[in-house]
Amino acid sequence: MIGRRSIALRRSSLLLTALFMCADLLPTGGLPAQRVEPDRGRVDFTLRTKPRPRMRAVSGGLVYEEHLYKGGLRTRYWSPTGLIKPDAFLERDVAQVAAGDELPLLDEPIACSFGLSVDGQELWDHWSWKSSQELPCEAEHDSQSGREDHRRCRHMAVDLVNEIRPIRVRVHTQVDGNPFLKRWLEITNNGQSAAAIGALYPMSGFLFAGRRLKENLPSEGAGIFSVLRTANFDPWREGDFRWVTLPDGSYSYGNSKWGMPYSVVRNAVTGESFAIYFGWTGRYSFEFFNNHNPASDDASLYFRAGLAGPGPFRVLGPGETATSPPVFIGHFLDDLDGIVLASHKFLRESVLPALPKGRVRPVEMNSWGFVAFELSEDSLRSAIDTAADVGVELFTIDAGWYGDVKSNWWQMAGDWKTGSRLPDGLEPIFDYARSKGLMCGLWIDIERIGTASELRKKHPDWIVRVHGASEGQTALDFTNPEVVKFAEETLAGLIERYKLDVFRLDYNTDIGLSGAQNRREGFVENSYWRHYDAIYAMYRQLRKRFPNLMMENCAGGGGRNDLGMLQNFHWAQVSDEWGGVRTLKALNGFSLALPPEYGLSYVGFMNDENYRYGDVDFRFRGQMFGHLCLGGVAPNAAEFPAAHRDKVRHNVNLYKTFIRPVLPTVKVYHHTPVLPNTEPGEWCVLEHVTPDQSRGYAGVFRLAGAREESYLFRPRGLDVSATYKVTFDNTGKSVQMRGEELGRSGLLIRLGEVLRSELVLFERQ
Repeated sequence: MIGRRSIALRRSSLLLTALFMCADLLPTGGLPAQRVEPDRGRVDFTLRTKPRPRMRAVSGGLVYEEHLYKGGLRTRYWSPTGLIKPDAFLERDVAQVAAGDELPLLDEPIACSFGLSVDGQELWDHWSWKSSQELPCEAEHDSQSGREDHRRCRHMAVDLVNEIRPIRVRVHTQVDGNPFLKRWLEITNNGQSAAAIGALYPMSGFLFAGRRLKENLPSEGAGIFSVLRTANFDPWREGDFRWVTLPDGSYSYGNSKWGMPYSVVRNAVTGESFAIYFGWTGRYSFEFFNNHNPASDDASLYFRAGLAGPGPFRVLGPGETATSPPVFIGHFLDDLDGIVLASHKFLRESVLPALPKGRVRPVEMNSWGFVAFELSEDSLRSAIDTAADVGVELFTIDAGWYGDVKSNWWQMAGDWKTGSRLPDGLEPIFDYARSKGLMCGLWIDIERIGTASELRKKHPDWIVRVHGASEGQTALDFTNPEVVKFAEETLAGLIERYKLDVFRLDYNTDIGLSGAQNRREGFVENSYWRHYDAIYAMYRQLRKRFPNLMMENCAGGGGRNDLGMLQNFHWAQVSDEWGGVRTLKALNGFSLALPPEYGLSYVGFMNDENYRYGDVDFRFRGQMFGHLCLGGVAPNAAEFPAAHRDKVRHNVNLYKTFIRPVLPTVKVYHHTPVLPNTEPGEWCVLEHVTPDQSRGYAGVFRLAGAREESYLFRPRGLDVSATYKVTFDNTGKSVQMRGEELGRSGLLIRLGEVLRSELVLFERQ
């Protein structure tokens, strides 16, 4: 009888959920649904000790509860709607599971709230709940920048002690009113000898279930669970996200450097989704287990996110504590647009650094372009003239400014001083740039050590060791305190000497999937964890030391664009691919995961391939949906045809006057969210709208696979009750239209040839 009542109640719950979903998502009269800003609501923690210890976190609409069950910390339930489930029902579910009347709980390590292996022992049970305490929230990374105090933040720590190994784990959970929680661990060795951490998953466990699949799945054979994930780990193909149906059983993916550690996981039965970010720069793994039982017509999904590669990842001495990288996880009952909007809001407010007070994101020119390997004072002055002529605000000198004329920049990394290539140094070049009204930036690949550098000859012990040897390796070992001191003081010296406005980091090296190793306490420790702990701390300290400095992240293009690195950088390069089509697709994918203003994308010349795809407007417009950077738009001011120059000036000015002022707060709507970089594609359509709906802009790009020459664009973010001035940038012509008409009838954009575009501007009247 209890089982039938439980089923009936669940049916009612599913029906109500479906009705709410329909009310939220179905348009009225053909109009896009008007989104209401979610109330940040309560920020709360609740702790209980009976019938078993448990903790519940509430953050806006997100509710997460976990409990100590069978000696392991396990997820009790999630809710994306603010629903707090009654204890009586939850305990009855546990009893029914024990009696075999319901879908059984997965009795595997992935079902626990975190994963940890020490000395070869999987520590997924035999935990005791010792204490809990509320702690101050982690300080804002950019507290010195003057960002407004937006957070109603709370931070709870639960201490667990293991009965098998002398290990204490402090489980940290932080919420701030956004529908996300941040989870990380502190692991302490309470024993008298070394403890080797062989596996670490800072967060794992149950996500959601799908029941009565034949009744609820939209079509026969449809997947229950799917994941939006990075599909391509190659450089120059960044931002290639695709949906993958999760098979029954285990599924995993991961990488290091390339491929953003981010995913969206969807439940086709309930319409729920999770957005998961892992704030980690080394090799990572996202793992899923689809516990599908065809006989019972039910399924449940579990996940874990953690470090990957050969362990041990950390060898803790007696009394030593290590802090894990964080996982950020949000729970939603919304479509992909809604997930992206909420994620961008959370990242802007709570994770990514704001610009230093008084700064704006400058339109940048990078020296590479036409200068490239022919770097000299004359070539740089010429590039500065071109930059000033078209309205650029920041000039950054890229690779090769150090060393002598015959040296190769990649071989001399580590010797960060000018040589015969620039005999008078950088000062006269930066002075010239400033005389033209430009800010100044400098490229430094500080984590690399070149094979022909003096630094390598002087300090061979500073190089990472892989399989016991450093031959062929080009990365500095940041587990060595001397390396950290050298790198930080070198950067500080260059910033102070040249009065830099921007420090541009690059990372043209790689420790690889296996990681480097160091001997420690009788073990061979994978050094990734200690290595990146030191690197994060160094860049954090650099920002504190130079509060007005803007910091740009690059890693051979779009590598290392994870929240571990980006918590200390103001923007990041999306890709080293400068061609119009691939960069457009890469930025489209980048802005699924991260706010668009943090994505630097290039317009310019790196090789002749770049100019084969799209006209000037096509190439510019794509990159204007992020942080705009030019690189080699003309050989020099004298060889800059007027037709080309006028187009460049127009686009730079349009970006500075219309787009940039609102870009840091825009809501992003992806009309074509999935654009594989290995296929031609048909259309790319992006829409940005201000939170108050007073201004917006949309880019419509016809790709090589489009057979139709017209696209019907229906804005999603405008106010249906307002009137807008609608300007078409191709002609400069404007019309006035109601938001209701735009959403219902749309705009038919005709582009008569492939690789052409239109930029549409919206201004409320």
